[in-house]
Amino acid sequence: MANLLERRKKSGMSQFLCAQRSGISRMRLSLAETGQIRLSPEEEAALRQVLDEYISAKAHEIALLSQEQHSVAG
Repeated sequence: MANLLERRKKSGMSQFLCAQRSGISRMRLSLAETGQIRLSPEEEAALRQVLDEYISAKAHEIALLSQEQHSVAG
């Protein structure tokens, strides 16, 4: 779970949004992130998917911004 917490924080995704998109309650996610409970393999898989999608979307946004800057500069 520590790896998922680190990925979530580095991505800039809020705990609330992560919980909402994964279908896990924010309280349950918080308890898991602090090591008080363990999530099921299905819940961890849902979190991974949500984080992967969020990070991919952010990377796409950055790529678009970069393209816009190059076209304005060129």
